[in-house]
Amino acid sequence: MSGYQNRFLHLLILGIVLFQFVGVEAFSSNTFNIKTYGAKGDGKTLNSVAINKAITACADKGGGTVIIPQGIYLTGTIEMKSHVSLYLEEGAIIKGTSDLSAYKYFHPEKEFVEYNKSEKPEWNRALILGIGVSDIMISGNGVIDGDHVLDINGEESMRGPHTLLFAMSRNLTFSGITVRCAANYAFMAYCIENSIFQNLTIEEGWDGIHIRGGKNVIVRDCKLFTGDDAIAGGYWEDVVITDCQINSACNGIRLIMPATNLKIAHCSFKGPGVYPHRTSKELKRRYMLSAVLLQPGGWGPAEGRLDNIHIHDLDIENMENPFMFILNLGNECNHILVERVKARRIFKSTASIESWKGGSFQDIILRDIDLEFCGHDEPGLKNIVAAQPHVDSRILPCWGLYVRNVKNLILDNVKLSYTEQELRPAIYLDNVANAELNRVECKETSATNVIVTSNSGSIKTNETDFK
Repeated sequence: MSGYQNRFLHLLILGIVLFQFVGVEAFSSNTFNIKTYGAKGDGKTLNSVAINKAITACADKGGGTVIIPQGIYLTGTIEMKSHVSLYLEEGAIIKGTSDLSAYKYFHPEKEFVEYNKSEKPEWNRALILGIGVSDIMISGNGVIDGDHVLDINGEESMRGPHTLLFAMSRNLTFSGITVRCAANYAFMAYCIENSIFQNLTIEEGWDGIHIRGGKNVIVRDCKLFTGDDAIAGGYWEDVVITDCQINSACNGIRLIMPATNLKIAHCSFKGPGVYPHRTSKELKRRYMLSAVLLQPGGWGPAEGRLDNIHIHDLDIENMENPFMFILNLGNECNHILVERVKARRIFKSTASIESWKGGSFQDIILRDIDLEFCGHDEPGLKNIVAAQPHVDSRILPCWGLYVRNVKNLILDNVKLSYTEQELRPAIYLDNVANAELNRVECKETSATNVIVTSNSGSIKTNETDFK
């Protein structure tokens, strides 16, 4: 069994143990119905006081479960406490109030500055807020509705509170619920450990699950239909994203800070977005950008390494770019293994692995890869010169695979093809010290060469078929 498999098995066992542990706590004999504390599910009454009274009573008894019965419960911030779980029954809706004064904040300390997107504390408001808590479960068949609460003084003159925000917390389980219409991110997390996101449905809003500082985290069996990046963040250690259905009007999975021991497996990425990109406003952009975008430092300096990244068994369709891995200033990368990826209808950008201002990639392996692009035959493409990307994918001087600043590259059973017409080379290798191409098949174009190299070392080929 490989190191990747051993680590993944360890995380799955950890997830099962955590789920059982938190589940026993959540469904203990201590149950507290919010209606007992004066909550009214009429969609009009503000229930912040009643719901928080139920949570406090539950915590004072040593923990248990707070029941949200059928109804629409308008509320401001709900403050979670350790050992307290929320269970949303079928037909239960927690709905955010439009009164911005009813929301509380998380105030990051100095050590969180590198995680914090904005200096304004208002950016860290939340409908459900947990700071320094442990042993929490939020589950059931109900809905948490952020109601797209508008804040004209917020980011982009529109973003309001996150729907759920947890910081400096551990042993968290989110299971079964639907989160919709987030006024900012559906889930925002700072420094969480031993946490599971499972069987969730996320609809609209901005980012779906955004974690800045996560250790031993599993995201599995989730359906994400978001108006911004579906899963994002960074400073991850031992994170698994598996068996998810991902649809967005931005990127599928976007890493903006370093990560070690990251696994992305058995996920589907299908565009265009069911819901429009929130930030594009009246343009209502729906096309997806990249399925997997690893770009530590993409939003600002975030020093550290990418290491032991394993991406496999992905199904990608109808978006700009299948995957793009970028190193920025202060970033290095040791090992990335990508296996069994199939992509169709990639209509803009080459798959790429590239470093410009950062360090170099040490070992990259692409195995059993089948990518089909939409060809372009504009004459001006022959003059494209690659340059440092901004944050998203862009047109490159080849149509299939672009690699820059890699020590060791292995392509094994890789098929690159296109529809329509194409006049660029298939592969461009820039400053690749050692490349090994085994069973690589590229469709022929009008370009003189199938592979273009620049400042590169030895290239070994075996059973290649450049048609």
